[in-house]
Amino acid sequence: MHAAPVVADLVEHPLLRRLVSLGFDDRDFAIFGSGPMLARGLRRDIGDLDVVARRAAWEHACAIGEPRVGPVSGDRAMHFWGGRIEVYARWIAPLLDTDELIDGADVIEGLRFVRLEHVLAYKRALGRPKDLADIRVLEGLHQLRTRTATVRRLVPAIA
Repeated sequence: MHAAPVVADLVEHPLLRRLVSLGFDDRDFAIFGSGPMLARGLRRDIGDLDVVARRAAWEHACAIGEPRVGPVSGDRAMHFWGGRIEVYARWIAPLLDTDELIDGADVIEGLRFVRLEHVLAYKRALGRPKDLADIRVLEGLHQLRTRTATVRRLVPAIA
């Protein structure tokens, strides 16, 4: 679990307020899709919320949600709030381990958000036109972090 910068009034977003009101065990789910970008101030808004859940959170989602089939993976999904919140037992990309996504998530204002490198990989893999702007933002951020990390490694060697 990693600390991340806080975005003002994040938990006041209607989708996040609704998610919190569902009462999922906060150790057993993480927000994916574009939610992690919203949490870090990289998106101004989102139209829906994608959640990956395990154990108690998934069982609770199945008990209270509306069963659906995920449009990309065909996996079982639980819908809330007219489908604006979708909860999955595993993420769409089968190579991403649910436990790793949740346990490695950044905690921002008490909610777990999947790390941005996973969001970038997912959006690249789907290659949807609606994701292109997000991909550019995430790639730019990734390049900046890579350059910064390289400079930090070189500074001690120079000194």
